[in-house]
Amino acid sequence: MNRLRIQAFCYQWPGTQSNHAGMAYFAQCLKRDLGFPFACFYNSSKKKWQNALAKHYAKFTLPWTDCFFLMEYLTPLKTASQEQLALRLRKKGVRKPLIGLAHLPEQLLLKYWKLEDIRSAMDSLDYVIVYGSSLAKFFERIGYGHKVRQTFHYVDADYYHPVKEKEKNENEFKIICVGSLLRDVGVLKEITQQCPHITFEVCAGIADLIPVLGELPNVLLYDYLPEDELLCKIQQADASLSVMKDTIGSNAIVAGLACGLPQIVSDVGSIRDYCSEENSIFCKDTGDFVKALQSLSQNKSLCLSMGNSARKRAEELSLSKSIDWFRDFFTTLNKRN
Repeated sequence: MNRLRIQAFCYQWPGTQSNHAGMAYFAQCLKRDLGFPFACFYNSSKKKWQNALAKHYAKFTLPWTDCFFLMEYLTPLKTASQEQLALRLRKKGVRKPLIGLAHLPEQLLLKYWKLEDIRSAMDSLDYVIVYGSSLAKFFERIGYGHKVRQTFHYVDADYYHPVKEKEKNENEFKIICVGSLLRDVGVLKEITQQCPHITFEVCAGIADLIPVLGELPNVLLYDYLPEDELLCKIQQADASLSVMKDTIGSNAIVAGLACGLPQIVSDVGSIRDYCSEENSIFCKDTGDFVKALQSLSQNKSLCLSMGNSARKRAEELSLSKSIDWFRDFFTTLNKRN
């Protein structure tokens, strides 16, 4: 049996295109370690000519392609739309397997897309791969459960790892907050105001949080940080705080787990696919978050045990195990075709 020849399409997000997280890095690792012929066409917001070229490239590579893997499916990329690419291939009569990787939470899917457009995009696919049970259930509710395959968001646990010694004041309790996607900034502000004895380092990326958090004395705000600086801040924190409206699997959660941080998280979406009572405290409202922070700040042994559990969980979500999952998936697909 011949090996499946895979043609992938991936978008290079400015914030993650050169680091150990995100789809661009994952595509490079798949090409290196998957075990199937894997070619990847990269789109970028800075190179608009590439977006127009993608559709022609897909048609040109048909003789050397057994499967198309669309790694940013149902992500609003305008001219780089992978949904339009899939539809174009189907209209051209292409019957080869089309696999989509969807990794936006339900709230954002319904914000950016009409339900009929989501259904149309799903009709073009043979399978959709998701990183969380909440998104799997959404696709099942709208009639596509038979196409869903669920896995987990990888983490490069060799790069993201704990440090033995934290370089800070012993009396200081430091919290790291990473990410801006579907974060509840209003609740985060309430939490920081009710915990004046705790230092909050908020890494918000491109989000402008100065109007909301900028004047709080116990909050340190950072915009986009190079990956090595972000890693250092995660490693030096005592715990990770994620106040979210929804989530599937996220870089922020898995990176915090890999660095051995207890997780204080909103009990929403697919969070329990990644976190457990052994490494996380699940919260419903501001009061829950404040109690969790107070408990951890007063109990270093609890922080240590939860941090050890977090690291063990991250090793179960490692990059190599994620590649193993995709290898098994494509092996099964190859046998069926």
